[in-house]
Amino acid sequence: MTKKHMTRPKSFLLIASFLGGLYCVSNLFGAELFCGTRGCEIYAGYGLFGISFYLYGFGGFLGIFLLTLFSRYRFARPLLALTLGLALLIDTLFLIYQTLLWPCSSCQVVALMIGISAFAGAKTFNLPGRKLLIGVGIVWSIFFIYVSVAVVKEVAFRPWPIYGSTEAPVKIYFSPTCPSCEEVVRKVFGDEQTAAWTGLYPIVKNEEDEVRLARVLEAVADKVDANAVLELFAPASQKGPALKIGSRVRLLSNKMALARSDVTKVPLILSPYIVETGGSANGLSLPIETLWGDSLGNSSDTGCSTIAAEADCE
Repeated sequence: MTKKHMTRPKSFLLIASFLGGLYCVSNLFGAELFCGTRGCEIYAGYGLFGISFYLYGFGGFLGIFLLTLFSRYRFARPLLALTLGLALLIDTLFLIYQTLLWPCSSCQVVALMIGISAFAGAKTFNLPGRKLLIGVGIVWSIFFIYVSVAVVKEVAFRPWPIYGSTEAPVKIYFSPTCPSCEEVVRKVFGDEQTAAWTGLYPIVKNEEDEVRLARVLEAVADKVDANAVLELFAPASQKGPALKIGSRVRLLSNKMALARSDVTKVPLILSPYIVETGGSANGLSLPIETLWGDSLGNSSDTGCSTIAAEADCE
């Protein structure tokens, strides 16, 4: 490859390694750039031998940058090949880890810079072990795409509460045509403190659900209050306005969140603690097995299926 043909890929390698190093050191000092998923919070404190992975990342990108600058020297290219290969291999293992656990948007930015660096290095220089580097790169690409899709699903399709805040510790997924859901929601509204802690996430499982949600959302221009939520459980006498595109996307996001929990029935109640209401007759005071069922929070004996719209509800 001529010197003219090498210039552009080498520039990509320098830019990618510089930006990667800058990104790592920024997040090392708490910038939290592109942290949009739960995985970012979890992995932020990860490290090895008491040293943050962001610091290791900065050191790796710095090494790639310097070795690229000195690539005209004989000693630099084997070291550059080794550094790029190790970075790609280690990142592949971490991408596999994310496919099994939580995806991390911040980590994907680092992974992208590693991938660009490895691609530019393989294209620019006749590196030792180039074929092995390309092979690792193919495996890396598969897991990078998989985790990227998971990140997009989590960032772009966040669950939407029709009532309450996204920060509410208690989250209830419900269907307007589910009798068990209605019972739970009414008990939530029977206790002011429980209602204040709860976010209600509607799920559409049939056409009747759509009609009821469209009717309430059309009637309530701004904020949906408790009375409007309870109106969802009233049968629709006739078809009203159709759900708007924005509402359909939000409801799809709720169903995607339910699917990620590997749950197919509602009501689903997610809470870090048992909900107590002081024994009020109208409050939410049910045994934990009735509310949570299995470890995912799904009651196996009552509720409505979200994958079989015509199935009986209990």
